[in-house]
Amino acid sequence: MTAINALSDGFVLYDQHDRMVICNEPYKSLYAKSAYRMVPGTRFRDILQAGLDKGEYLDAIGREVDWLNERLADHSRNNSIVEQRLSNGRWLRIEERMTSDGGRVGLRVDITDLKNQQEKLHRMMLTDELTGLRNRRNLLNDLLAWGDSLPPQQGLAVYHLDVERFKQINSVYGYDIGDRLLRHIADTLRAAAGPHGLTARVGGNEFIVAKKIDIAAVDIVDFAETLCKWTSGPVSIDGQQIACCVSAGIAVLDPATCRDGDGSVLAAAEMALAEAKQLGRSVQLFQPTMQVRAVNDGDLTRDLQRAVECNEFEAFFQPQVDAIAQRCIGFEALLRWVHPERGILPAGAFLAIAQRAGLTETLDDLVLDRACRALTFLDSIGRSDLTVSVNLSANQVADTRLLSRLLATLRRHDVARHRIRLELLESTLLDERTSHYIANIEKLVQAGFVMELDDFGTGHAAIATLRKFKVSQIKIDRSFVQNVDHDPELQELTGAIISLAQRLGICILAEGVETAAEQACLVSMGCSRAQGWFYDKALPLSKLPDFLRIFEASV
Repeated sequence: MTAINALSDGFVLYDQHDRMVICNEPYKSLYAKSAYRMVPGTRFRDILQAGLDKGEYLDAIGREVDWLNERLADHSRNNSIVEQRLSNGRWLRIEERMTSDGGRVGLRVDITDLKNQQEKLHRMMLTDELTGLRNRRNLLNDLLAWGDSLPPQQGLAVYHLDVERFKQINSVYGYDIGDRLLRHIADTLRAAAGPHGLTARVGGNEFIVAKKIDIAAVDIVDFAETLCKWTSGPVSIDGQQIACCVSAGIAVLDPATCRDGDGSVLAAAEMALAEAKQLGRSVQLFQPTMQVRAVNDGDLTRDLQRAVECNEFEAFFQPQVDAIAQRCIGFEALLRWVHPERGILPAGAFLAIAQRAGLTETLDDLVLDRACRALTFLDSIGRSDLTVSVNLSANQVADTRLLSRLLATLRRHDVARHRIRLELLESTLLDERTSHYIANIEKLVQAGFVMELDDFGTGHAAIATLRKFKVSQIKIDRSFVQNVDHDPELQELTGAIISLAQRLGICILAEGVETAAEQACLVSMGCSRAQGWFYDKALPLSKLPDFLRIFEASV
């Protein structure tokens, strides 16, 4: 008996009539509520009943008769292994084997720690660790269950929310503050969804709220706007007021028309969110046309990846001229996709898709390479006086490798740095990464590159900030040029830009000049540099000699 009591696991022996012969102290301690019945000669069934009467078996509560029959059936088998959960929270593994004389020997192993570990792992698989909300997998399972149980008059509204520029919050305030902000947003959304709603975190800074609604409900968008407002407001964390901007996409699952077996309602809400962000809105409701566009974009993305491999991109060059001297001063390199079925596509038709596909760096390098080839070609026809402007994407300007990549390309083509003019969009001045931009641009200027600012007048940046970026030339946006010859108010605005630039010693070039009258008006205001269809559209490299010959022959 001493040896049996020394066992860490519970031990019990029953005879061929299922009466207890012996058990050790660990066995009794595991079943504390029924231990008083554990004496030699007591039937196994009577010990179980004592435990049932005391509520010892958690799984048996509310179904005592069925539970008792199931447990006796397991016990009667020659060999059995079952798991049992007690009302005190402990888990046991029961192993029982028949003896040679028809009796039964049993072990009770405490597996509580193992079960807790398994439960924790299961919870981690289905729950977001930071916020405690569901994760995407758990959400999809719940949405499927909801979709199958909704009556015809009810639907499911899914709101996909995105905390915009969250990386900036992490950069400025630190990751701990960012995490606490996410937990605050999670708590806010959980409260807004209520006890009958679903809330999940499905990305670093993206959340889902789902609610059952009446199909005829008209306040779907209002609720989304409320969510955005509540989660965007300033939050006090460690004495700092942290504010953010939140956008939302909405999709509705109508069980009368579809079942969401593949989670398409989540995809629809994500498409609506993308549309909201692209249009600069806080909220957007999904429309079927978005699905069509998404399919087209998907096809274009696959074509785009193939096009990179097959070298289907070319740079076209739009002339830049001095209208008074009637001479060409350079060209702007513009990327074109020579699509085998759709023809020549401008950059606006594919750049957004290229960015989502992670191909912008490849295309940026391609444009720079083509610009250098163009300068080498112009040298070969005796026009080493001309420059080529290249647009820098926001990602390029933020890239710490930008200078080394530029220099490597120029060395490969033996092109002088001052002949590549680098264009920034005015919106760059307002980007969250401006401090990184300034450092990179200063390096470029010190290395001998010429900086220009494109689309000036559209980004609402102060012209004085041009000095910070060491810009040599600004390009007045087409919206300030079109019809300037007969619009007095436009003449005032455009004239003011030209005058301020002149005072700062910055050159001015007008974009989108289409008529002789527009050009004459701009010249009268002090802007003689121009580009636009009045002179020519963007041309393939082979056409540049013809343009130069014809245009400058009129001098």
